[in-house]
Amino acid sequence: MKSLRVWLLRFAGLFQKQGRDRDLVVELESHVQMHVEDNLRAGMPPEEARRQALLKLGGIEQTKEIYRDRRGLPGLDAFLQDVRFGLRMLRKYPGFTVVAIVTLAFGIGATTTMFAVISGVLLKPLAYPQPERLVAVHEKTEKYGDQWEFSYPDFVDLERESRSLAPVAAWGYGGGTVGESGQGEYVDGFQISSSLFSALRVSPLQGRAFFPEDDRSGARPVAIISYGLWQRRYGGNSAAVGMPLVFEGKSYAIVGIAPPGLRISGEVADVFTPLGQNTDPRMRNRAARFIHVLARLRPDVTLAGAQADLTLLGGQLAKQYPQTEAGQSLVALPLRQELVGEVRSTLWLLLGAVSLVLLIAVVNVASLLLARAVSRERELAIRMALGASRARLARQCVAESGVLALCGGALGVLGAAIGVRPFLFFWPGSLPRAQEIHLDWRVLLFALAVSLLSGILFGAAPALRAPGTELEQVLRAESWTTKGGSRRLHSGFVASQVALAVVLLFSAGVLGRTLLRLSSLNPGVDVRNVLTARVAMSPGIVSDPAQVRAAWQDFVDRARGVPGVQSVALVDTVPMREGFNPLPYRTTPAPPPPNQMPIALASCVTPDYLKVMHIPLYSGRFFTDQDRMGSEQVVVIDDVLARHAFGTKDPVGSRIWIPATGTGPAEVIGVVGHVRYWGLANDDQSLVRDQVYYPFAQVPDVLMRLFSTLMSVAVRTDTSPLSVVGALQQGMRGSTGGEALYEIRTMEQLASTSIAGQRFLLLLFGIFAGLALLLASIGIYGVLSYLMNRRVPEIGVRMALGSTAGGVMRLVFRQSLGIVAVGVSVGVAAAFAAGRLLQGSVPGIRSNDPMAFVIAISILVIAALLASLLPAWRASRVDPTVALRHE
Repeated sequence: MKSLRVWLLRFAGLFQKQGRDRDLVVELESHVQMHVEDNLRAGMPPEEARRQALLKLGGIEQTKEIYRDRRGLPGLDAFLQDVRFGLRMLRKYPGFTVVAIVTLAFGIGATTTMFAVISGVLLKPLAYPQPERLVAVHEKTEKYGDQWEFSYPDFVDLERESRSLAPVAAWGYGGGTVGESGQGEYVDGFQISSSLFSALRVSPLQGRAFFPEDDRSGARPVAIISYGLWQRRYGGNSAAVGMPLVFEGKSYAIVGIAPPGLRISGEVADVFTPLGQNTDPRMRNRAARFIHVLARLRPDVTLAGAQADLTLLGGQLAKQYPQTEAGQSLVALPLRQELVGEVRSTLWLLLGAVSLVLLIAVVNVASLLLARAVSRERELAIRMALGASRARLARQCVAESGVLALCGGALGVLGAAIGVRPFLFFWPGSLPRAQEIHLDWRVLLFALAVSLLSGILFGAAPALRAPGTELEQVLRAESWTTKGGSRRLHSGFVASQVALAVVLLFSAGVLGRTLLRLSSLNPGVDVRNVLTARVAMSPGIVSDPAQVRAAWQDFVDRARGVPGVQSVALVDTVPMREGFNPLPYRTTPAPPPPNQMPIALASCVTPDYLKVMHIPLYSGRFFTDQDRMGSEQVVVIDDVLARHAFGTKDPVGSRIWIPATGTGPAEVIGVVGHVRYWGLANDDQSLVRDQVYYPFAQVPDVLMRLFSTLMSVAVRTDTSPLSVVGALQQGMRGSTGGEALYEIRTMEQLASTSIAGQRFLLLLFGIFAGLALLLASIGIYGVLSYLMNRRVPEIGVRMALGSTAGGVMRLVFRQSLGIVAVGVSVGVAAAFAAGRLLQGSVPGIRSNDPMAFVIAISILVIAALLASLLPAWRASRVDPTVALRHE
């Protein structure tokens, strides 16, 4: 208790210091007078009496310092003094202050922006109770290494047999039209198991979640609607629970309202229906993997323990169902990792790149502070001569740099608050968990830490330059002299800036050349004047296969009659758009082991598909109207599958078995060109590149309802595709008026979107490289100006001995290029590592691109020469007689 009181008194001593000092002076003077009077009574002369009194007291000033230390916090007091002195120094040199703060603001602001994104997307926990216990479960193939979705029978087995996961939940996509026929609104939907809400530990805003008895075939149709749909269609009326909802032509009873912002896969769905009520034949097919599985770890079970349990269960399924499960394994991942997907590596890559910009900014400011420290050597030497320790001077330098860094950090946080929104706007597609990105306390704490760390880093250089023991030499040194160590330190700073700039310039060059190469690739289709759209058919006809076939044919006929339309086709897998259908195939009657069967990307199309997409036909023929149900089953393959499966043999007339499309073989009737379905950048790296086409007319009746939810329309026009959208939507409404087009895109948009990630990275790396180049140029200019200014007497001697202005300029340029050469040598090695990192993170990158090095180094050399031009010209204009007077 006593020590607490002492510390409180010490803390109070920091305030009202002037009044306390006046009281202390009065008190000390009274003590001195008392001793003087005693000495006078002892017979001492007045002068001697006062001198002896002061000696007995120990000196006025020394006593003041002792009492000040006792009543305050000396360390904090000294720190505040350093801060005030630092602020005075910043006000004394406003030009330097503005340049340093703006430079730091660029680096800290960009880094804070990226951390705000990473914090929201990767670091924040999911908005569920105990989110670290949530996992996503995948089935992983042994041959292809890809992670596929679950089949429904596998999900049932997992839910029943798992000892480490509970609850286990499943969900799949199930969008459709809401409302009466002809007045419907297409909405996104999810088919979910009854355990999903309990696995997430969320409750409906109103009503209830699904019961287990709801989640089975033949149960009463029930639905949960989103908060947004509740507000749009029911005005937020609580009476909506219990009301009917017409969804896909079927009446459902609304049993609950989902909480606002509920996201399962990062997307907001409007309608939730029980997965178990789905009567699609795929629900009974163990080879049909189309649902996603998430689960919650049981108490006291770790992720490693759950993985061991899943490995055991996967082995049991492989033995029990070898035809479909051989070569498959079960994998558990944290749900947060599942939601962010491939975005994780991109964001960390961008944070690494922007950190290089921050390092360049720090080195730049360190170089500026070092120049100031050299010019203040005499001031610092005088301070040491008066009793200041080297640590005290170093602390003062660090305090000054800390003030500078905090000012730059504050401006950088303001820039980050402005920059987050544009970053999200330019991000290609939708960024997972974007709604979680805010400048919260984590981001502000990060900005503070980065600012303080930066201040320590660039404050260390001038602190190390504080004079040591050779005070006399420093005080006697001429102001124009420059020590070799100082020159080397300045040059080292600039060389490090150049090295970092090489890394960013090379990375931007690699991305730029990659983008040019990808843009010039042949996508396999003619992307000009082609419009694609998903089609929501009238729910009233999907139950009758004959009506479905007739409706689709009527749909195509009406689309052909729209003005501006040349040809129309239907397709379930549009190139370069989300969605794929990989199917195993074989070319021999005897099936190989299931885990050895090759996989092809299968597309269901109508006969005019080649005419719409302008895919080249290499041999044989494409589908005609005669290829229908009842005729021989036929397929068309691409040239990649032809090479893999048949080698140099002409595959036309050969047989191919695709178990998913029928039990018998199909005849190969044609070979077409390869299409980059996976996108311009991803197709070459995809493990599944074989492609096979089969006619929509030969799809079995039992699958027609399913395909009605998968098919899209592709239209080739003789004008701008988007100009016919209105007429196409109007003209394609049939007698029921139930058809609707959505996700309307041109093929040019899809092709451009497939490399949007590379384009976005090029934009950011271009900005980072531009900032790095600018800062490096400023660093070269600053250090050369400083060094040439310090070498004026030397230059005067050179010119007095006959050196020309051109010779002096060559001297400056040679020194500049020497610094650049050192930086480039280090930067090239680092750029190789950066290229490897880019190649592993960005599809389509080729890191061994010598032209990117040539471009980066050439730009740096040109920038260095331009930055050296003004210092070189000034040095060449030195008057020898004026310069020699400074000696």
